[in-house]
Amino acid sequence: METRRTIWRRDRLFVQAVITDDGDLVFEGQDLNGWLGYAEYEYWVTAPAALVPRVVSALGGSPGDDVLDLLAVHAEEIVHRGESTWLRSLGIEPGISTHSTD
Repeated sequence: METRRTIWRRDRLFVQAVITDDGDLVFEGQDLNGWLGYAEYEYWVTAPAALVPRVVSALGGSPGDDVLDLLAVHAEEIVHRGESTWLRSLGIEPGISTHSTD
């Protein structure tokens, strides 16, 4: 069962952290400030399930801790750095998808 938590809602940027049915971690973002001339920018940054324990550890958690709770506590650091950049700093190469609308 998919679980999600809003970790950021400021300055017209909204970010949810999601654990998919397969256990992958996905940051789903919607930026209403626009990007490169588009009115709205959406993105999905994914870390595979096998590497989610690395995320938990990097956030000071232990096996069995709720990664969504940990992400919410550290959201400011993660969002300001950029979710994909933050994952790369952990040695995780994220999958990235984007969508822009006028």
